[in-house]
Amino acid sequence: MSDDLNKVGAVLVVGAGIGGMQAALLTAEAGFKTYLLDKAPAIGGLMPLLDRTFPTDTCGLCTSCPTQPAYCPFIECDRHPNIELVPYAEIEGLEGEPGRYSVPITRKARYVDVELCTGCGDCVAVCPVEVPRELGGGLETRRAIYRPYPQAFPDTYLIDREHCTECMECVKICPTQAVDLNMEPQRDRLEVGAIILTLGASAFDARQKSEYGFDRHENVLTSIQFERMLSLTSPSGGIPVRPSDGRVPKRIAFIQCVGSRDVSVERGYCSSICCMYAIKQASLAGERAPESEVTVFYMDIRAFGKDFDRYYERTKVEHGVRYVRSFTPSVEEVPESKDLRVKYIAADGQLQEEEFALVVLSVGIQPSEEAKETARRLGVELNQYGFCATSDFAPGQTSRPGVFVGGAFGEPKDIPETVAETASAAASAARFLAASRGTLLHRGGGEFPPERDVSYEDPKVGVFVCQCGTEIADVVDVADVVAYAGGLRDVTLACEIPMACTPEGLEEIRQAIAEEGINRTVVAGCTHRLYEGPLHDCLRSAGLNPYLLERVNLRGECAWVHRHDPGAATAKARALVRMAAARARLLEPTQRAEGALVPSGLVIGGGLAGLTASLSLAEQGF
Repeated sequence: MSDDLNKVGAVLVVGAGIGGMQAALLTAEAGFKTYLLDKAPAIGGLMPLLDRTFPTDTCGLCTSCPTQPAYCPFIECDRHPNIELVPYAEIEGLEGEPGRYSVPITRKARYVDVELCTGCGDCVAVCPVEVPRELGGGLETRRAIYRPYPQAFPDTYLIDREHCTECMECVKICPTQAVDLNMEPQRDRLEVGAIILTLGASAFDARQKSEYGFDRHENVLTSIQFERMLSLTSPSGGIPVRPSDGRVPKRIAFIQCVGSRDVSVERGYCSSICCMYAIKQASLAGERAPESEVTVFYMDIRAFGKDFDRYYERTKVEHGVRYVRSFTPSVEEVPESKDLRVKYIAADGQLQEEEFALVVLSVGIQPSEEAKETARRLGVELNQYGFCATSDFAPGQTSRPGVFVGGAFGEPKDIPETVAETASAAASAARFLAASRGTLLHRGGGEFPPERDVSYEDPKVGVFVCQCGTEIADVVDVADVVAYAGGLRDVTLACEIPMACTPEGLEEIRQAIAEEGINRTVVAGCTHRLYEGPLHDCLRSAGLNPYLLERVNLRGECAWVHRHDPGAATAKARALVRMAAARARLLEPTQRAEGALVPSGLVIGGGLAGLTASLSLAEQGF
């Protein structure tokens, strides 16, 4: 027991993708100081690349963590008082013993002061250097000074010194003198009791399969590049186009299992996710470019998750996607047109060929070299393919005590599996450090101003209509809805917000409440089950009771269901906002009740899952 009491009540989560964010939130809520470290300059991993997720085709950012109640993990991790973000950092080694680890790290220089940078973007406008952008496999370019992606956390810029010419233009134009080209890397040391590895995976390099012509034929893309192209924030606005001429392709081919189930490139395992993301991309291509004919060349379809097979069948009916069981040995370019001739062996054994305007290679996944090097520095064993070695009966435990693993670094898996497995890893870390729970927590207090008493004030309603990027604005006439809302009874202010869920959007709402004396609020945007916490905190920071808020789901109830009828979507949006504004006038402050929790749990079901859950709860002290 004395050894348990000496354990450090802190957890280091290495890798800030969807799995890492999930693990960090769970360990922080479980009572442990949590460090969320990533080698990238912003958290999120591959999630910002995903415009849609299967099998529901919903927003990738909004469903990054498919648990209930839903939330955006980017925002929650950034705002959580017991999570410390450590982006753009590398682990140098591991010292100490299980329960009392000392982890030396290097915080890489951003060359832009995070505290001073306001994110204005003036520096980007004057930077003369353009290089391929990492997000989306180099399909587009960025400047030498850049933000990793629009919704990045931290939401500040950094400089790529490898391509920086030191022209000093960014230094001259920065209004806050945030740019510092002399910034040095910082050495640091984290004292933690347990470590969770959520290092994710990287895409197979399609150049190793030279027979498909990637990097030689202009109109051959990887699925990573095509995913970016289908994003509404891409240069093509989510429309599939040919890189050679910018035209919408009449025929698109997907080739499955590129770098997966292939011993010729030492990838003898199935990457698990390629079938489903190809089905999603084929579906989106058919939706965004109805004139395109989409064909998927496959050996087997692994649609094994909840509603996956139904999703697969739906793409055939709704978007006319054609699936051809085959083996595809090569892709050749037609010189004059830059079309692509796909040769394949059909199910009847006959060699056939067809021409397509665009070919997408569905690449498998593998551990990155950086992930393998991090594991080596931590003294963690890997299996023959470079994934983390685990046992069949302890899939979350690595070869080193006190170091746990979750997500695709353990083996290839999709988002729901990753979230479930990293929750297990978080529970294992909590069991391991149970005796030191709560010893390093930030207790908070004094973070919000006193609440204004608005009981005797006349209603002053503020209506904020979110564009949700282009998700709502592409269907609903947001300006019309705002103008209509401005004429409703007791509405003091009505305005558009580009993204109400972002820190910038929340700050805009907070300022408007304070400056206009608003005492009732309507936020019209996405579903009610998203962003409740950040919106409540926004009102509290403006001195309002958090329950003086009314929500309108313009995305799910207007933009999505009336996608092909903007007039109907806008009319419905006006009606929903009118009802919400009327209801907001009558809202009264509500105080949240607090009570003591009973520190015990009931597990119903005594099978393997029930036994495991019972042991986990018991070993955490419940």
